[in-house]
Amino acid sequence: MKIEIGENLIASYLKHVEDCRIVQTNWKTSSKWKITEYEEEKSRKLFDKIKSSPLFSEIFKNNTYNQLIKQAEIDVIGLNTTEKSVFGIDIAFHYAGLNYADTENVVLKKIFRTIFVLQTYFNDFNKFSAIFITPKANPATEKPIRELIEEANKLINDEMISVNFISNESFFSSIVDPLLNNINEDNDTSELFIRSIKLLQLDKRVNIKTESKKQNKKSTINIKTTVDGMKIGQFVQYNMRKLFEQNLVSQNEIENLQNKEYSKNIFDQNFEVLRSSDKEITGIDGRSRYYANEKFFKDYFLTSQWVERHWEPFKNWIDKMNNS
Repeated sequence: MKIEIGENLIASYLKHVEDCRIVQTNWKTSSKWKITEYEEEKSRKLFDKIKSSPLFSEIFKNNTYNQLIKQAEIDVIGLNTTEKSVFGIDIAFHYAGLNYADTENVVLKKIFRTIFVLQTYFNDFNKFSAIFITPKANPATEKPIRELIEEANKLINDEMISVNFISNESFFSSIVDPLLNNINEDNDTSELFIRSIKLLQLDKRVNIKTESKKQNKKSTINIKTTVDGMKIGQFVQYNMRKLFEQNLVSQNEIENLQNKEYSKNIFDQNFEVLRSSDKEITGIDGRSRYYANEKFFKDYFLTSQWVERHWEPFKNWIDKMNNS
């Protein structure tokens, strides 16, 4: 059996840093899975949008949408079920530096295909992240890829969809260091990378170090804020339940939370924070924008569109509810 240490590292990262409760390496589609035109509608539109862009028109060459989906194989997939987030990550380790026959196009094609696959096969989720990771990339390779990634995010223009390329120092500051900082209490594990670290930690010689290092270079992954171990989506859901149980939100405020302008002014939200259960919960693009499996305040769906910029306004609102 072939064991890839890079894939094991990423699997542990998704589990312990991104809080993914379901993680699978070497993920592939099955020919037995039936996908309807409704499930692939969003990813087809994105495929057409990217292919029509002059910057990316040559990436797919003669590949059709169906060919890309059928060829799908992702090194590691992780599902954060509380945040309704799904991650698709490919990792490549070339000792002399990342090197394919057509490196830029290969990397971008893998990233875009991952987004298409995540949107199609995990369309009940709200946040999609596709990342290509390599420990080493030469400057002549890294710079144009980063520039293309920046343009890709501008083209996609959706804060619920992110694409990223991580290499060199950022590989250690964004992936390895956060993982090492989160596994101190995991002594009994079958995860290969973590077991390797635990083995090295038995060596007490002063020149052997497995602790994370402080990096001066800015991480290419935005470090996500947590409160009591909860990221923003889980934190919002927890506090909404708590406020309801304590009867701290008035009916008038519940009405306000169903107002789009109020939600924008108070929370910087693009959707009403609450939407009546008798109304549609998808956006104009057909994507679900609300947690569909639970009703809040008895009869309302809560928007699932929470990202890092919402921490401060939501906490301010909680303080107001608790002190009113």
